Amino acid sequence: MPLLSVIIPVFNGESFLDTIFDCFEQQTQKDFELIFVDDGSTDQTAARLQERAKSAAFPVTVETIEPLGVSAARNRGLELAHGQYISFVDVDDRVVPDYVETLARTASETPFELFYFQSRRVPEEGPFQPETAADGSRTIDKLAMLDRIAADPTKFGVYNLFIDRCFLEQHAFRFATGYDYYEDYDLLYRMTAAAESIRITEAQLYFYILQSGSAVATFRVERLSCVELLEQDLPYLQEHAPTFVPAFQNWVIPRIYWSVLWQACLAFSPGNALKFARLADMKTRLKSLTDYPGRKVRLSTQLFLIAPHAYVLAARLLGRSHSRIGQTDFAPFEDYFSN
Repeated sequence: MPLLSVIIPVFNGESFLDTIFDCFEQQTQKDFELIFVDDGSTDQTAARLQERAKSAAFPVTVETIEPLGVSAARNRGLELAHGQYISFVDVDDRVVPDYVETLARTASETPFELFYFQSRRVPEEGPFQPETAADGSRTIDKLAMLDRIAADPTKFGVYNLFIDRCFLEQHAFRFATGYDYYEDYDLLYRMTAAAESIRITEAQLYFYILQSGSAVATFRVERLSCVELLEQDLPYLQEHAPTFVPAFQNWVIPRIYWSVLWQACLAFSPGNALKFARLADMKTRLKSLTDYPGRKVRLSTQLFLIAPHAYVLAARLLGRSHSRIGQTDFAPFEDYFSN
């Protein structure tokens, strides 16, 4: 049984395969397996995966499924995993050379159900070096970890942790299918709420690569409708982490709506962005963010509540250089609000 099973969903990712294989060839600890789940690719992903798997110095499993989305692909990877621990890596990202070694060292010292680490966002050309040196890990209470995720959700994703496989199976954790958004946050909050032993390190073990060639993103009504997935977590949190529920209601859910409003300002004309905010009742949804820990969210919310027009203009000015959201037809949103 390998120490770690790395689950990598792939859709039309042939151009990234050599890099991700090379990344794991460079690991200082080779006690792992890679599990690639090809989500119905239409390029040469499947053939290239088989080719690289034959020459790999570690076990590689390649599974092709019907195109059902990243959640289904990750869930299939969990069914195929043999490792003591599980991690998730996106095919167009990278990990540090001591990624597996860090897990091995920590697991040999202290048992855990979840082990959180940090990531760094970098352009395609790098640099692929951690920004800061960090050594060792520490125990963190689940409430403190939940608060940390809630205070800055952009810092943590399912690619930011190692998970004990027995813990996963004990609670039958899987990614929710049928949702285009927030399925990773849903699992992250549920797992963390259920965990009794969590470790965290400030070491950056993962590079989230900002792909300059990515297509312009479409702002879709599912950004709103899929919030229900997180809202459905309330009963689970009330059972497993009841003291976190107020923060979840006052910060986590409103923070998602804040992000949706920010994107709407980029996707629509200023007039339609203001109309969107009114139809979605954003003033009510965001008012609890006036004491949010994150400065950007807190101050921009205060601006929106006082002067919505100024907020929209500021969001368009500040967000354009950091977003790939393209201009979007407002008609589907009018239909959504009218139903």
